[in-house]
Amino acid sequence: MKTLIKSISLLFSLAVLAIACNSKSSHDHDHEEVTDENLIQANMIHQQSLDIREELMELEKQLKEANIDYAELKEELKIWDKDIIEVPGFEHSHDDEHQRKYHVHNPMKEFTPEEHKNYQQVMYDEIVEISSRMGRLLTPEVMDESEEG
Repeated sequence: MKTLIKSISLLFSLAVLAIACNSKSSHDHDHEEVTDENLIQANMIHQQSLDIREELMELEKQLKEANIDYAELKEELKIWDKDIIEVPGFEHSHDDEHQRKYHVHNPMKEFTPEEHKNYQQVMYDEIVEISSRMGRLLTPEVMDESEEG
């Protein structure tokens, strides 16, 4: 009997999920296909930056758990979070089937496609640097120093 109830529950959940994935919402973004190579590249760089930012969310947890002070980097992350923007034509939707833990709500800037690409490259370089410095804080040598201090 329990197996039957579990099976029915599973089937019901799958049906609800299938309906949810197939239905259109009033929040869906209808975008024209972006063909500008600078914007396409800008979005690829932007997505890489967001991937790193999501990884840093986990690193922040580890730093907190290890009682490692990262206040300076935390401030740099706050500034980065305020400065990162989406690329026109690639705005995220809250109805996307793959929703990031970290996503952007900052207003876009009036840039040319090439300026968007350059801006995203600068933001990527900054988040890579922050990530590198944050990762170093978790190396055994640095962690040993923080436990001694």
